Amino acid sequence: MRPLTLSFYFQVFVCAALWGSAFPVIKLSYEALAIEGFGERMLFAGLRFTLAGLLIVPFCRSSVLETARQAPRGLLVWVILGQTVFQYVFFYYALSVSSGTLGALLAGGGSFWWMLLAPFLLKTSAPNAKQWGLIVLCSVGIGVAVYAPGAGSGQVAIGAASFLLASLSGAFGAIGLKKLSAFHGSRAITSISLFVGGLVLALLGLGGWQGFWQDLGLGAVWVLLYLAFLSATAFTLWNRLIEQYSVNVLSAYRFLIPLCGVLESALFVPGESVGIGIVLGGALILGSLYGMSRIENARG
Repeated sequence: MRPLTLSFYFQVFVCAALWGSAFPVIKLSYEALAIEGFGERMLFAGLRFTLAGLLIVPFCRSSVLETARQAPRGLLVWVILGQTVFQYVFFYYALSVSSGTLGALLAGGGSFWWMLLAPFLLKTSAPNAKQWGLIVLCSVGIGVAVYAPGAGSGQVAIGAASFLLASLSGAFGAIGLKKLSAFHGSRAITSISLFVGGLVLALLGLGGWQGFWQDLGLGAVWVLLYLAFLSATAFTLWNRLIEQYSVNVLSAYRFLIPLCGVLESALFVPGESVGIGIVLGGALILGSLYGMSRIENARG
């Protein structure tokens, strides 16, 4: 395994801080921009990711069009659907019915989806006894967090299920990218995934265009620009790390994403409070993710 350098830790922290900020920003945007219904949510997401895909193009080392022509169609569709389309259909819906704090915490579930899926799809080593114990501990933590998440959490069960499905979709997309990046540059693939996935999301939301357009002011434009920058930067860095390091190692460090997201949501989203479930469940989830990172480092 490649040694984990200072640059690795810096890039992981930048990704965590950026993705963590998405939870409160999107949650606040629903109210500030009067985004309602499936159509408007998908248009909002679609414009964000289409723009993010375009922002990455100047930084690609290989031609995006050439990569789109040469890449295996099945794997490319796999990445687009998993990492952008299905992940964010579930994610944006979950944020509309529950809290950013709960969503940030459950984002850590993606690490354990990776642990379970990678041995079958990437032929990596299966979880050992200690890792299975941590997976069980994380599951208990999710149950505790969902049981008493705190005020402002909305429809907790539906939101939790949607957040977990979003992280499952993202895990499938990341594994597909790991396969594809062996033959093509991760930046070009990321650009294609975000751009095409964004167009698909926008098409799914065409029914909400009239309402979305009426509320599209300067504030909405700035929010879209920030979220596009966030996606372009975080996905480019993270997918580059996926290309260089094992999925298991990276999944272990995803515990920083829910940590940043919980803190940023609790600080910036009015009306959301951290209940005893988030505190206790979060401690179990983050503890299990940290334990997993120690095991992966020891393996390295």
